[in-house]
Formats: sequence, C-alpha cells, structure tokens
Amino acid sequence: MSLTSADLLEIRKIVKEEVTPIYDELEAIRSDIEEIYDRITAIEHKIIPSKQFEKLTLEQKILKLNSELLVAARQAGITLPR
Repeated sequence: MSLTSADLLEIRKIVKEEVTPIYDELEAIRSDIEEIYDRITAIEHKIIPSKQFEKLTLEQKILKLNSELLVAARQAGITLPR
C-alpha cells in the first residue's frame, strides 16, 4: 500500500493537531516542576536560627546580629552609619 500526497498531508495535519497540544502541556508541566524545585531549594537554604541562638536573651541576640551585620557589611565594602 502506498500513501498519496493527500494521505501524507492528512497525517501531518493530524499529528500537528494532536502533538502540539501535548507538547504545550509538557512545557507547562516542565515550568511548574522548575518553579516547585526553586521553591523547595529556597526553603532548604533558608537561614534557620541555631538552637544556641534561640536560647540567648533578646539583648544577646541583638548584639550577635549586630556583630554579624558589621562583618557582612565589611565584606561587602559598606560602611554602616553609627
């Protein structure tokens, strides 16, 4: 059995009509998976205070945060106002 040009055109049309929507859905799913992965990664890398930090008094916490802020500012080449 041999396919005619009309048959081939019809096959192409059917494939295009069936495959294109599936491809678009796959792209949307891929995008959703990437977004979910990015959110999970952000949650995993969130700074979680240590248990030792949680045990500090409020004053000690503020002093510790201030100290770390000064170190970070120095590393970034920023002079913080006093």
